[in-house]
Amino acid sequence: MDKSIIIPDDSTRPKAPDFGQLSEQEKQPMRHLRAIHEHHRRNMRMMRTLLEGVRKGDTSASEFHAQIKDNPIFQNYQIFGNLCGQHCQMVNGHHQIEDMHMFPALEGRQAALDKVVKRLREEHEVVHALLVQLSDEAAKLIDDPSDAQFERTVEAHEKLETLLLSHFGYEEDEVGPALGHYNLPV
Repeated sequence: MDKSIIIPDDSTRPKAPDFGQLSEQEKQPMRHLRAIHEHHRRNMRMMRTLLEGVRKGDTSASEFHAQIKDNPIFQNYQIFGNLCGQHCQMVNGHHQIEDMHMFPALEGRQAALDKVVKRLREEHEVVHALLVQLSDEAAKLIDDPSDAQFERTVEAHEKLETLLLSHFGYEEDEVGPALGHYNLPV
């Protein structure tokens, strides 16, 4: 497993400015972002369930790898290079909105918010590397179904899951209120 991927330290994440009390209407973009991220959270839970199935002997290593390769998160990264890619009709265009519209629309408004957006972009790169690493480890598990390889696959999943879940929460907490404050769509 590639040990060179450096997982960002949550404690070093910059904070967005406090946007105060938001109206119900201003909270809608934050809720929409959270709903989109929930699709990805479900994918992570599905992968964890598959890993547990392999550990118990209910799922083969090749079935697990096929599921990972078919996982919308991985496909989106392969196609669009962004974690929040288009993985179903409901969130079609989320990738373009975040990278091409949402982040640029937030940048330049406040220095603190610029730091948050920069950090989120950096974390997207690490998430991508971890997705590739998980797929590679799952592929190796097919040819080498040893306990050691299985544990490397589990470790890759756990690293990805830990960062991804933390990243989603950070993005929702720091960017979500800004979206509503500035009346920006998700």
